[in-house]
Amino acid sequence: MNQVAVGVSLPQFTDDPRRLLDGVHRAEAAGLDSIWVFDHLWPFGGAKERPVFECWSTLAWLAAITNEIGIGTLVTRSSLRHPALLAKMAATVGAIAPGRLTVGIGSGDHLSRTENEAFDIPYWPGDERIDQLVSTVKVLRRYLNEPTATHRDDFVALDELPTSPHSQPPPRIWVGGRSEQVLEVAGTQADGWNGWGGTPEVFAADSQLVLDYAQDRPMELSWAGQVVFGETDRDAVEKLGPRNPKQFVVGAPETVAAKLLRFVEAGARHIVIGFPDAGTPGAYETLGETVLPIVQTAATPAPRDVGP
Repeated sequence: MNQVAVGVSLPQFTDDPRRLLDGVHRAEAAGLDSIWVFDHLWPFGGAKERPVFECWSTLAWLAAITNEIGIGTLVTRSSLRHPALLAKMAATVGAIAPGRLTVGIGSGDHLSRTENEAFDIPYWPGDERIDQLVSTVKVLRRYLNEPTATHRDDFVALDELPTSPHSQPPPRIWVGGRSEQVLEVAGTQADGWNGWGGTPEVFAADSQLVLDYAQDRPMELSWAGQVVFGETDRDAVEKLGPRNPKQFVVGAPETVAAKLLRFVEAGARHIVIGFPDAGTPGAYETLGETVLPIVQTAATPAPRDVGP
């Protein structure tokens, strides 16, 4: 049997640090493996005036107030910070929480454009956005793993930049996204890949592409998505309300566990769950008490073994 890690995204869209801290304590008490933060400067897809805690300053705080649980970004956006600055921030958080940091990184998409422009941050469209992601991932790898970082392309120019601090092991890098270009970046440049949402069949197919690009390099495959729990399946559907059911895993805890197991069977070794009501006690606890024992002890066949 292969153990599968299970984590949660935190209630980040708030201006009350006590709410975020309560989420951390509840995730730890529930026995979960990891806690994650988004990287948006305003609530994605919601009212722009809603408060939100910034990703990396929050992550540094989380690194200092926790001892064992994994921490990470899902995902940090490659365009929001200069690659060398992002690498320095990741190295710093990694030194505060050695062995516990995963830098999940992505390029964003066209929906990110208004956010970048509102904060006067450059936005790259189309293929340029993927090229900029590749550049950032390469800088991250060099900065986190080598004594100096040298890299030159259309986005960055570094000449033997001294790197510090260094932690052992260095922070892991996951690339998130679903386009074939991104899957190639994950397989050739990163330590892991994250797929958000979708079906187990799509996840299995994308996972296999990542593994093909990685060849013999070890890769950590992860799936993330949103969950709505209910006491029964009908109760969960009622709690879902008018939200798009295709964007959520919905059901009683046992139903959700069965649905998540399909992603495990598709190759996922780390499951990250977001809850619409993450700040309300109950969801993390249910995940830890009912779903975690089932998912963590699941065997993980190769992605090609997944049936319809």
